[in-house]
Amino acid sequence: MKNFPITLSIAGSDSGGGAGVQADLKTFTSLATFGTTAFTCLTAQNPDGVTAIHEIPTSFIKEQLDAVLGYFPVSACKTGMLFSEEIINVVWEILKSKSEIKLIVDPVMIATSGAKLLKDDAITALREKLIPIATLITPNLDEAALLLGDTIAHHYELESSAKRLFDIFKVPVLLKGGHLPEATEAIDILFDGTSIYNFKKPFLKERNTHGTGCTFSSAITAYLAHGLSLPEAVGHAKEYIHHSIEDSIQTGPTTHLNHFPES
Repeated sequence: MKNFPITLSIAGSDSGGGAGVQADLKTFTSLATFGTTAFTCLTAQNPDGVTAIHEIPTSFIKEQLDAVLGYFPVSACKTGMLFSEEIINVVWEILKSKSEIKLIVDPVMIATSGAKLLKDDAITALREKLIPIATLITPNLDEAALLLGDTIAHHYELESSAKRLFDIFKVPVLLKGGHLPEATEAIDILFDGTSIYNFKKPFLKERNTHGTGCTFSSAITAYLAHGLSLPEAVGHAKEYIHHSIEDSIQTGPTTHLNHFPES
């Protein structure tokens, strides 16, 4: 009988299927882990944007987490869209005593479409409670700017910005370079407090990248659940997300990531 490690996604739902918990579960399955979930919000969305958000009561979020963590030996967990201070507080209250679980915090604040996915009063709770107990945080450029209070405009600022984030929160940082104006590659920087690691892949043009952040962080979660070191997990996840974009599938008027790529 196969023994898959258990992974957990604490995040919002994407009714369009390309991001959020839906993307996390596809990734967990593709990378041979058994995915479990705790939904924080329901969204009405598709690749064009988010039209509505329904916040799930914190009492029910707690019930979901108690049901999962009380039964399954979860190896690694990721958080995505948490939306409010109240949700962050209940997630932190439960996870702070679970040091055996590797925790990836994807500080989801703004959707690619521009929709706001984190209330203003939640940023303090994210900074002061959840991030400090993380195994890794995975901000993109906009999220890093909010956490730093400063913009990142050039590729040569990535390493210093990752180090600044580590100095603030004292946890490893994967700073996702995104599409910096002068960059010719998709560059991500990992700083674990000791060493800098660079992960680079060619830009893939004319692809819909909706859900890449969720997929990247859930791939890291899956590889950590398999026992890989943090740099190894990030490196493998970078390969996975690259192939998922490269092998995109046609879904009606647009394309989506292929969470079961050939390579």
